[in-house]
Amino acid sequence: MSFSLTTPAVFLSLAALAGPSLGISESFPQATGEGRTLFQAQCAACHSAGTDRLIGPGLQGVTERREREWLVAYITSPDRMIAEGDPVAVGLLEEYQVPMPNLGLTAAQAEAILDYLAGIEATTTATSTSRTQLAEGDAAVGRELFTGGRSLEEDGAACISCHNVAGLGPLGGGTLAKDLTAAAALYGDGLPALLETPPYPAMQAVYANRPLTTEEVENLSAFLIEVEQSEALVQFRFPFPAAGIGGTAVLIALAGLLWRRRLRGVRKPLIGEHA
Repeated sequence: MSFSLTTPAVFLSLAALAGPSLGISESFPQATGEGRTLFQAQCAACHSAGTDRLIGPGLQGVTERREREWLVAYITSPDRMIAEGDPVAVGLLEEYQVPMPNLGLTAAQAEAILDYLAGIEATTTATSTSRTQLAEGDAAVGRELFTGGRSLEEDGAACISCHNVAGLGPLGGGTLAKDLTAAAALYGDGLPALLETPPYPAMQAVYANRPLTTEEVENLSAFLIEVEQSEALVQFRFPFPAAGIGGTAVLIALAGLLWRRRLRGVRKPLIGEHA
C-alpha cells in the first residue's frame, strides 16, 4: 500500500505531531477552518499566505519569525503598538508605508489565523496577481468606473466620490480619502486584493453589500496602473481660492461701474439746463 504525504489524513497526523512546536491548538481542524475564513476575509487583501509581497509582507513562516504573543497583540491592536513605538511595528510601517488597520479582531480570532498560517503548506502564488495580468483589464473602462461615467454592477459608490488621481480635469476628484495617483506603485501586486476585499473600515462600510466584480477590479487596476505609469499626466487642481478672490474683485468693479451710472439719466438733463 502506498500513499502520498499530501494525503489529508497523513498531513493532519503530521500536523498533530508537530503541533506544539508550531503553535497549533489541540482543535487544529476547527481552528484551521475558522482561521482560513478569517484570513480570506480580513488578511488576504494585504497579505499572501506565501512569500509574495502584496500591500504587506507575505506571511509564510511568520509564526516562526515572530513570537506568538507579539503576533496576537499586533493583529488585534496594530494602531496601539505603533502609537506606543513598538520597534517592529514601527519598522514595518516605515518599510511598507501603509499602517495595518485595526480590524477589530479578538485574541481568539488572531489565534485561529495563526493556527491556519502555521498549519498550511503555503504557496508563493496563492493570492498574488501579476501586474501583467492586471494590465489586461480595460483602462478606459476603469476610468469610467472610477469617475462614475459607468455605474458599478452592484451600484456601489464611484471611486471619485472620495479619491482623486492625476489627469481628471480641472475640478479633480474627492479629497476625503487618499489620492490614488501612485496607488499602483504603492500597493503593487496587492492592488486587486485591496479593491476586492478592502481592509479599511470606511471602504468596508461602503462596499460590504456592494462588492466589486472581478472584471471591475481588473479594469480599475488597469486604469490606476496607466495613471501611475503615464508621464504625460500632470495633476492639476483648480485654484478655487484665487478664482474666488478674482471673482470677488470683478463683482466689486462691476458694482462700482453700475453705481456711477445709476443717476446718469437724471444728471444729464440737469447739466443741460445749467449749461
